[in-house]
Amino acid sequence: MSPSGAPAPSAKAAKRLRRVERQLARRRDQVERARAQVAILEDERLSPMRRTVRDAEDPERALGDPSYTLSARLHRRANTTRVYTRERMREPILQLYAKLPAQRYAALHGVRVPQVLGRWPDPGAVVWDDLPDRFVLKSNIGGGGMNVFPLVRDPGTGEWTDVLAQERTTPEAVTAKLWDKHEKRSTYFAEEFLVGRGGDPRSVPDDIKVFCFYGEPVYMEVRRGDQSRASHITQQVRAFAVDGTELHHVRALMDASDGDVTAPSDFPAIAEACRRLSGGIRRPLERLDFFDTDDGLVFGELTQNPGRPPALVPEWDRRMGEAYEAAYARLLADLAAEGALHVDHGDRPDAP
Repeated sequence: MSPSGAPAPSAKAAKRLRRVERQLARRRDQVERARAQVAILEDERLSPMRRTVRDAEDPERALGDPSYTLSARLHRRANTTRVYTRERMREPILQLYAKLPAQRYAALHGVRVPQVLGRWPDPGAVVWDDLPDRFVLKSNIGGGGMNVFPLVRDPGTGEWTDVLAQERTTPEAVTAKLWDKHEKRSTYFAEEFLVGRGGDPRSVPDDIKVFCFYGEPVYMEVRRGDQSRASHITQQVRAFAVDGTELHHVRALMDASDGDVTAPSDFPAIAEACRRLSGGIRRPLERLDFFDTDDGLVFGELTQNPGRPPALVPEWDRRMGEAYEAAYARLLADLAAEGALHVDHGDRPDAP
């Protein structure tokens, strides 16, 4: 008998009850995720003005709420329309667009980078016979995994596997794909094959992508299957605040992880690396990518235009918008303090 006097449930009934409870928990999670996506999509359908001013009495005069999506679009437009190049300015972040310069920058700031095994001017120049049975072949430019080939060779058969696409390949096939995306400024290099913590030596680590705002990391995603070239692989993601707090239902249009994606092992180390690297770049926004390996944190690359702006719930769109505006203000304050803007703080109308 149970303490209440009712008959104790049988083991079979208890097992059925636990299964039903798990199903209910999954359904609740699906409902919460659907609600979050609806909130995001309802926000997306609004005009830029309505998204920021909401129901202000005088929309034309209202300053509006901060928005990461709008800030990131402006940031990207400034970069991709080559405003700074046109004005003969070369900001550090523009010089770090290519992978190898970004890795050199990270190494100079004490962050571990992958070992480079070879460099070549074009895909046809790659000397495959000089490379080990496991390496990653990359173009110096390009994103989304399009020009990234983690390759493993079977010592017995000599056959190659493209680990990212999870399919057999050949040097000729890889070379042809690289030529297909080749640009005049492309160069190619091979680097060591990194493995995730306790992972299969034939698998690649998850991507840790941190959105940084002039020295302040704010939002982090750990992604698996985040490669455009592997369209048949389901993308999974877990989101975190920089202090390690896991965030749920903040992002639409990406599948949540069912436990396969591992949380980073050392959030303080990631935050410190991000503050160091992001703080050295005079820019209000960039994304820093890392890998979490058995040998510690390894820098991947720097993204000056962080992909498509994340489809964030309104609360996080506002939070990251605030982070962008705060970073912009800090940057201007630092430039003024250094005398770069030739501004005397005492000349401000509101100065004490």
